[in-house]
Formats: sequence, C-alpha cells, structure tokens
Amino acid sequence: MAHELFLYESISQRLRKHILGGSYRAGERLPSIRHLSQLFGVSINTIMQCFRQLELDGFIEVRPRSGVYVSQDPPRQPDNEHPAHFPLLPVEVSLSEDILHYMEPHAEQDLIRLGIALPSPSSMPVERVLRTLREVTRTHPLEAWDYMHPHGHPRFTHQLARRSLKYDVPITEQDLIVTNGCMEAIELALRAVTRRGDSVAVETPTYYGTLVALDVLQRRVVEIPTHYRDGICLYSLEQAFKRGQVSACLVSPNAQNPLGFSMPAERKRKLVALANRYQIPLIENDIWGDTVYADKALPAKAYDEHGMVIYCNSFSKTLMPGLRLGWVAPGRFHHRLRELKQISSITTASAPQLLLGRLMESGFYAQHLQRLRRQLQQQSRDTAALIRATFPAGTRVEEPAGGCVLWVKLPGQSDSRQLFDQALAAGIHIFPGNVFSAGARHYNYLRINAGHPVTPAIRQAIATLGKLASRL
Repeated sequence: MAHELFLYESISQRLRKHILGGSYRAGERLPSIRHLSQLFGVSINTIMQCFRQLELDGFIEVRPRSGVYVSQDPPRQPDNEHPAHFPLLPVEVSLSEDILHYMEPHAEQDLIRLGIALPSPSSMPVERVLRTLREVTRTHPLEAWDYMHPHGHPRFTHQLARRSLKYDVPITEQDLIVTNGCMEAIELALRAVTRRGDSVAVETPTYYGTLVALDVLQRRVVEIPTHYRDGICLYSLEQAFKRGQVSACLVSPNAQNPLGFSMPAERKRKLVALANRYQIPLIENDIWGDTVYADKALPAKAYDEHGMVIYCNSFSKTLMPGLRLGWVAPGRFHHRLRELKQISSITTASAPQLLLGRLMESGFYAQHLQRLRRQLQQQSRDTAALIRATFPAGTRVEEPAGGCVLWVKLPGQSDSRQLFDQALAAGIHIFPGNVFSAGARHYNYLRINAGHPVTPAIRQAIATLGKLASRL
C-alpha cells in the first residue's frame, strides 16, 4: 500500500499516531522541519506538505518565528479514517429532498448568495454575448432555428475539437455529442455504462448534483476518500475496482467542487491507467476545468488511449448558465450515448452553438477566460482571508486551484445545518457540508461561493457567518 500513498501522507500518519497516542501532547512543540527532513530522509518541501495536511486536519498550529505545536484541542477521531481503512461500501443515495430544500432559497432576490457555485453576472461579457447572438442569428437564420444533428453544428464542434490540441490523444469532431448542459452529459454517461442497482465510485466530498443524478437513476455509490490537494485516493479506488464493487467511476480531477483541487498530471495518468486495467468506465466532469488558475491543467481525457474516459463539460460556469450548452466525448461508448441522446432530447438548440462557435473562433472566449481566472483567483483569496479573520479559532479553509468555491471546516462538532438555518434567517444563503456526501459525513463543513466581488455587503455577510459559527 505504501507505494500508492504519498510520502508526505505516510509521514503525516506517523506524526498523527504519535499525537493521538500522547507522545506529543497539546501545546507541545514538534521537531523542526529541518530535523524531520533529515530524520525521514526527505526534502524540506515534503515535510512542509506534511505539516500543511496536519494543520488542515486540526492536529497542529504553526506559530510564526516560533515553530510548530500540537493544537490545544487536537481531533480525537479514530485511526480508521485513514484511506487504508476507509469503508468502501455501497450506499443508497437519498439526498434529493434535502438538496432541494437547501437550493430553493437561492431564487430569493434579497439574499446574499453565497450558496450556489457560480461566478457573478458582473464577470460575464453579457453585452458581447448578446451582440454576437444577434449577429449569428441574422447571418445564419435557417441554421439558428432548425434542428441540428446530434453531433452538433460543425462550426461549434470544430472549435471544441481544436481545444484538444495539447492532449496525448486528441478529440475529433466525430467524437463529440452536444448536450443540454453538463448534467445531461453525465446522465447520458451513467445510463450508458450502468444499470439500475449498480454502484458508482465517487469522490467524497463530491458535487451534490452528482448525488442527485445517481439517486434519480437508482444507482448506489461507493465513496472514495479524496485529498484536498491531490484528489481521489488511487489506492482506495483500486481496492473498489479489484473487488468488483463498482460499474463506473465519476470524478472531477480539475477544480473539483467543493474541494477545489486539481490533480497532478501524473496522478491523472494513473487514474486513467486504473480504469483501463480494470475496464471500469471513467466519467469525467470537467465543468470547472477552464477556470484552473494556472491554465495548464489537462483533463484525464487527455491521457485516454483506450477510450475508457467519458468526458463531460459545458459553458455554464464560464459564460452563461442559461445557455445550457454542453458536450460529451464518450470514447468507446459513443454509439450507446448517441442512441440515448436521440431518445432523450433528440438534439441541442442551434443558436447557442453558433454563438459559442463564433466566440471561440474569434479568440474572444480565450481572452474572457484569462480575465475570469484572474478575477476568480483574487476573489477566492480575498474571501478566504475574510473567513480566516472572522470565523472562530480552529476554522480551516484552503484556497482552490480553480473555480470559486471554498470548502470550510468548522471547529469541533459544529453542525453546518444549524448554521444554514441561522444564516438564512439573517439573509445569507450558504450550503451545508452534509449534502456533498451520500453517507453521514461533512456535517462540520460548509461550502461558500467566492464568485462575487468582495463588496461591503459580502464582507458584512462573511462577518455575520463568523459570528453565527462562533455560537454553534
């Protein structure tokens, strides 16, 4: 197992055992970074990663110019939460009603909207989009209003295919099926490669929309522990594959919602290799992929030499959610997905395809993404800093590698469902952590959307949330 786990995770686990066992007591100073680097024969960066993980988990606190100390109230969770002991059991999904309950307030206009994961409308080039839409519908009226081939309009699919230029395995126009948003792509993929009662491996925590789709389709889930920086635990995932527990795996390797990580390229390669070795279809939700701040993150699909990855994406998070324009590259499952698309919605609206084709062709979409990435990164940093400044001691928040959501861990046994109710009464909409897992997990977490500029109203809302969290 050790070769599958990260080196810093192994060292973190050792230190964690010593803390839990009492070798290092609350408030006691740990050995220095340099000493541990020499002791374990690893780089200083590895030890720093180890300390970052222990700090996020609440075991240590870093005191500037003083050192690293055991937290005054370190967690006392049992050691079986380590990935090697994580229970890989199929779970029935029954969260649809809960999720609907938490989503409904978003429609109320007078709320501060920190719940739904979307960039602010002010980040979107609305005037340019509308002007281009008028242009393409005027110059191509018949194409704009006619039925389109399920594969999509050639101008649109041609531009999509060109986006895969950097992939090890490029996507061609013929590989694509245009969909009504990313969720239709995911639904078609699940229906194509699983049946009612089958189990699907998912990250935990994972996007609640994934869990709703699995619930409606009557699939079960096997939750795989997922690291806030490096993604899904490949060791645990391989155990589920080996045991024949799952019929498919659904992941978001880039700017994952809600954790915000982007998997390193080598781990994506290993993920695809595992899917191919065990012949398990890998459904990739890359809806936030275009927002990765470094602009270098390729999807897992880029390494798919054998067609086992069903790649799903859309423009809902980067341009206009109301367009409902997505696409899927199904690999070896293309024929089955095309059949399902035919009986599901026949085709996808033509005008949005002409619009996006023109915006990509002109280079405008690429320019817009550069601006959007910078804006989302700055807003995420600013919002995270506000949370650290106003939430109770022991709160943990990591800045994402892309997107605009922050996964916030509350101290102790705080219940974010209570915080949701209290925040809503104060005119603030958030999402509690429990809806990001099919099991009884993440109750002391919440997700906050950092997609809005940090205005005085946002600052006041974060401060109010911090006060409410302090009283839980």
